[in-house]
Amino acid sequence: MANTNNNGRTPCEVFSRSMGYIRPVKNFNIGKYSEFCERKTFTESNALTTGSRHEDLMKKAA
Repeated sequence: MANTNNNGRTPCEVFSRSMGYIRPVKNFNIGKYSEFCERKTFTESNALTTGSRHEDLMKKAA
């Protein structure tokens, strides 16, 4: 039986690709873990190809 916390939930292990390998986040060193926490999730509304952000970048590039 899996270990559970006080809420009755089973903790899950988070994996991420690091340096070409899929590794558990709990094994990252302090620097790599900090970098992992600063990552942002991709959403289409935040993509460079849509919205005013894209227009601003295109004006700067011209």
